[in-house]
Amino acid sequence: MNSSSDSEIVVTAVKRANTLRALSDRPLTRSELQADIGVSRTTTHRIVRDLTEKSLVRRIDGTYELTPLGRIIATEVKALQDTVELAVKLEPLLPLLDGTGIDVELLTDATITVQKPGDPYQPVRRFVSLLRDSKTLRGFDTTTIAPMYVDEIRENIFDGMQTEIIYLPTVIDQILSDHRKATTQAIDGGHLELLVHERLPFGLAMFDDRIGVGGYDEIGILRVFADTANPDVREWAESLYERYYEEATPLVEHSNSDVVS
Repeated sequence: MNSSSDSEIVVTAVKRANTLRALSDRPLTRSELQADIGVSRTTTHRIVRDLTEKSLVRRIDGTYELTPLGRIIATEVKALQDTVELAVKLEPLLPLLDGTGIDVELLTDATITVQKPGDPYQPVRRFVSLLRDSKTLRGFDTTTIAPMYVDEIRENIFDGMQTEIIYLPTVIDQILSDHRKATTQAIDGGHLELLVHERLPFGLAMFDDRIGVGGYDEIGILRVFADTANPDVREWAESLYERYYEEATPLVEHSNSDVVS
């Protein structure tokens, strides 16, 4: 094949991705294929002819199946679709993750929770559900949590969860303004450590079993939250967190704080 015909195959395969997917499981008759991809009989005929001409599909004993080339192409097209879907979901995070050393493809198996019309707090609920199942929390964040979840998160942290978080100065000041006594008690109890950093890229949460990365919208609501148990992502998160931890200022040295006597 020359480069021109290769390009034509790529274009055809992407255009006919649903048909390749349908035939990936088993051979289908024309009527079965038509029902699966939801198009007219005439359109089904045209699609099959197109794929047959590109040597991606063949007809055997009254059914259509993928050729060996077709199986390879179908697998690659599915991978491309998965990558595109992942990239679109992670779009708010991609500029923030750029330059942090993470291979975004490591998030392929991640649970990705995004805002939806009429329900902007789905990512926050996912974060809270992971928090409930974890005995420890380390990470950094650029804002405070949505008001309706503040009490539950505060109870988890202030009631003994081993917690280590780096915040922006403005966030630290707000926490101390709203919860100074509880913060003091948690720090004195040895299970809470707060640090301050002038610049943080996004939200990073390291739970017992999962790593979460969050990006926020223009008003500070968690817009997308991706979490995974991938050990390579944990290794990346640990390294990134240590970098910011070493640069951060302990709360007792924060110029606006008199929380610790």
